[in-house]
Amino acid sequence: MKKIFIIVSSLIFSCESENKSVSEVIASNNIELIKLKREEINNKQQEIYKKLNLIDLKLNELENNSKNPIVSTSRIIKQDFNHYVELQGDVKSEKIISIYPEFSGIINEIFVKSGESVDKGQILATIDDGGLKQQLSQLQITYNLAKTTYERQERLWSQKIGSEIQYLESKSMFEAQSKAIEQLTKQLNKTIIKAPFSGIIDNVIVKKGEVVYPGRSNLMLLINMQEMYVESKVPENYINSITKGKDVVIEAPMLNIALKSKIRLVANYINPLNRTYRIEAEIPKNNYKIKPNLNVKLKVNDYTSEDAILIMLNHINIDSNNDEYVYKIINKDGKNYALKTIIETGKNNGNFIEVLKGLTENDEIVSEGARKITNNSEVKIINN
Repeated sequence: MKKIFIIVSSLIFSCESENKSVSEVIASNNIELIKLKREEINNKQQEIYKKLNLIDLKLNELENNSKNPIVSTSRIIKQDFNHYVELQGDVKSEKIISIYPEFSGIINEIFVKSGESVDKGQILATIDDGGLKQQLSQLQITYNLAKTTYERQERLWSQKIGSEIQYLESKSMFEAQSKAIEQLTKQLNKTIIKAPFSGIIDNVIVKKGEVVYPGRSNLMLLINMQEMYVESKVPENYINSITKGKDVVIEAPMLNIALKSKIRLVANYINPLNRTYRIEAEIPKNNYKIKPNLNVKLKVNDYTSEDAILIMLNHINIDSNNDEYVYKIINKDGKNYALKTIIETGKNNGNFIEVLKGLTENDEIVSEGARKITNNSEVKIINN
């Protein structure tokens, strides 16, 4: 029974070891699990060494069967090349506003909540008018009387009845009452807080029953999420290449978002402190995940070359004269030779680089094995 228990225990430990990572096994502080994990990794390592030995034997066999170095090659094809400059930018909204009251008083009602969408002109809140409505009603009575008196005096005066003074007095009274109603109506309208544009109420700051004051009490924050853009500062050395209308890619890595746009504005002013100028790129509509003040990457297309000659960066070698070169394959009498070819390069995108001089379309160059050859070496080409 004891032997059976030991075997079962070993099997359990072995399964546990295989299912757990190295860090988990170490953290367990279980010596049996740690030993089993070491043995498991050691076995895998030995298996890899065996495979590598087989590969090395085959490579040696192939190289010994031929005096010529074995290389891999790739053929040049023309393709469009775009180079991008990466900049940091901040998201901004065309319309973002803190709403302040124009009238002092107590908040009667708040009709919206944070995060709610509103339309332009929609009522957001009301302020107690302090008796303005009653004043307006009383003023309306006086206005109606003044209007009636004026109209009557106007008819009489047109018939040359009555004095001019009576007519002018009634007209003056009527106009004064009209202006008084107009002014009081404007004051009363200030007690109704309306949305100046369509957007989202980002934050309701005030509470019902609070006393608010013009210019001092921030009621709420309104943002239009449909009219946003990215602003970035560009070093002045890009002034000829980063211009209005250039293609850009707006990337928000934390949101896994990449949007295509164009530069819509290039500022004329260069900041003397940091030698940069400002650019703007519009954010396409309906991208609600992107928020104002979010930090994003702006990839600006500063260079485009159609039908460019491109090669991978790791295919380039540099000689003692600091010249860049590749080995171009030349076929003579059925044999392949590697010819050292000096090239002139341009911009790169991290993986590929444009070759301006030295290579043409359909040229075949050495992509692997260049370290084993010299100029005009006969080579054996093996491509997968």
